[in-house]
Formats: sequence, structure tokens, C-alpha cells
Amino acid sequence: MRGRGAVAALGLVLLAGAPARAVDLERGARLYARYCAGCHGPDGRGGAHTFMPHVENLTRKGYIELLPDEYLATVIREGGAAVGKSSYMPAWGGTLGEEDIKNIIAHIRRLGVR
Repeated sequence: MRGRGAVAALGLVLLAGAPARAVDLERGARLYARYCAGCHGPDGRGGAHTFMPHVENLTRKGYIELLPDEYLATVIREGGAAVGKSSYMPAWGGTLGEEDIKNIIAHIRRLGVR
């Protein structure tokens, strides 16, 4: 009985100890410029107020830092309608892989701290 418990514990340690892949902020910035900046602006503050619907300011204090990464990933992957936001926000899941989405999120999170 003790042997199986030790093997199970070792398996959990090995899974938990798997290194997470580091984000690539430069790639995130390039992808943001290509896929996001057209609506959200190069600095994340959104476009002109004449753009309908109004695009959220990604740098507004008390907004983006409160949203979990998985929420942002869902918006990027599945589009705004997936989370009750505007359907004008396209789904990029067919274009961007998970690592690219993580890189974009990392870039978005540092927009307001520059």
C-alpha cells in the first residue's frame, strides 16, 4: 500500500514540476500589433469614440488586471460573444495557437504599466 502511494505522489510531483513555458513578450507585441491594435489601438486605449461599438480601454486601472488569464484567453480564442461582449470582437482561435494567445495576454497586461 505504501509503495503505490509513493508512486502516485511521485507522479503528482513530476506533473506539478513540469516547467511552464515562458511567455515571449516581443512575439506578444508583434501579434497584438497585427491582430488587436486595429481596434484596441497600439497602446491599448481603444480607438476613436466614433468606432462602434466602443472598444474597451485595456489600460484602465481596475479593469484588465482583475480579469483572469483564462477569461482573456476565451475572449481572444472564441470572440467577444463567448463572454457576453460584442460580437464585433472576432474569434482568433482558428488563427492563433495557445502559446500565441498567452504571449498576447502577457503583452496586454504590461500595456498599462509602461
